[in-house]
Amino acid sequence: MIRRVLILAISLIASACAPYGHSVIAERRGLQRSEVTGDVFRHLVYQRFDPSGSARLHVYIEGDGIPWVGNLPGADPTPRNALALRLAAVDPQDIAYVGRPCYFQVQTPDKCTANYWTSDRYGEEVIRSMASVVEQVRGPRHRELVLIGHSGGGAIAALLESRVDGVVAVVTIAANLDIERWAAHHDYDPLDGSLNPVDEPTDPRIPKYQLVGRADDNVPLQTVVHYADDRQNVELLVYDGFNHACCWEKEWASFLSRLDRALATTEPF
Repeated sequence: MIRRVLILAISLIASACAPYGHSVIAERRGLQRSEVTGDVFRHLVYQRFDPSGSARLHVYIEGDGIPWVGNLPGADPTPRNALALRLAAVDPQDIAYVGRPCYFQVQTPDKCTANYWTSDRYGEEVIRSMASVVEQVRGPRHRELVLIGHSGGGAIAALLESRVDGVVAVVTIAANLDIERWAAHHDYDPLDGSLNPVDEPTDPRIPKYQLVGRADDNVPLQTVVHYADDRQNVELLVYDGFNHACCWEKEWASFLSRLDRALATTEPF
């Protein structure tokens, strides 16, 4: 019991003292911050719209951050390494970065309990609230959406595909798209309150780009390779030397250019 209390105390201190780089990234890149109430939760949102931009909006979703500290739920799941935000910040397209429930210290009274970043992190309430925010933040001209998620944010992006209108592509980066197999690989407790992307139906008309690092030991290739095998219109792109966090920023501009060409021509990626 003493050890558990000590771990929790360290977690609380670390969460209170650790700097949040997301606001610095957003400010430097001219992203506008707001808080939006979804169907269930309040969410942090960063946006950048070009008045003369296209009809397409890129929606970015962050990874799981710090759901656990040792064997206890983290006091604050906010990631210290906001990779999806850094990718969004350099994207020349109109972007909306939609924060996950209870992340970034945006609280929803009586709702932000630890199950929403542990067992229920991809649960029905989470996905429904994320979908509501996406629909609220898209501009009137944004008839097309590209859903982009890193790690657990990729799992959420996959689950959002059928929940929002106008999706033209889903891009997942180092994403645990089979949470049951992923949890078993790491000997984690099952995410019993969550939906599993691999079990959800998808629209074969919508292209999906599944980016995986061959050196990723958080979401190893063998735990997600079958996602592409089990459905149509999925491009599995395996990057040698990449792991869970590296080196997606270096590749991102090139990937976005290829994505634009593929969506413009409807030809294979």
